[in-house]
Amino acid sequence: MDSAIGAETRLAAFPTSAISDALDELGVPGALSELAAQRQGLGRICGRAMTARFEPKSRDSDAYRFGGGVGKPLEMVLKTMKAGDVVVMDLGGTKTASAWGGLASRLAQRRGVRGTVLWGTCRDLEEIRAVGYPVWSVGVCPRRSRNEFTFGSINEEIIIGTVRIRPGDFIVADESGVVRVPREQVENALELLGRIQGQEQLLEQQVRDDAVSSWDAV
Repeated sequence: MDSAIGAETRLAAFPTSAISDALDELGVPGALSELAAQRQGLGRICGRAMTARFEPKSRDSDAYRFGGGVGKPLEMVLKTMKAGDVVVMDLGGTKTASAWGGLASRLAQRRGVRGTVLWGTCRDLEEIRAVGYPVWSVGVCPRRSRNEFTFGSINEEIIIGTVRIRPGDFIVADESGVVRVPREQVENALELLGRIQGQEQLLEQQVRDDAVSSWDAV
């Protein structure tokens, strides 16, 4: 089995809260705050980050395209994404314009993209939920982004909050949120996750049996 695929499969077995705990033990920032799943029951996704950044720029002719549909900056993302990717887009956390919507979700789903994480808002939420495509964002806004943003970069390092995300880093997301695992730390994180899982299982059993004698004993 390809080592990257194996790591994805193993990471996907753990909730984001546990992965965040493991990263905290390693002293590695990983949890992306303020991002919420935009539909319930979507399950957990895990894949490699395909990063993109849009830059603030009002009414850039290179970004403009009439009407709704796909703006020119987003078109570059859609042309680059591939099966197994998690698209991670940095729009500076804006809540006033959306770079991702229903058409992009449909195309990503057909391409085998695992999901999209937006440091910004999404739109067409009804359509996104209807097709069952996983999206995490800071919220929703119906306004298109091309009036206020232009293309910045693709497959280069981005920063969301305090977390640096590089192309190829592992992204895990569920209803608790989103975490990034640096590719060079994945085996260390998985080793700790096994220990954390054992601790959690023991504590859960003790809680069920009303037999917790010491929180430090495990």
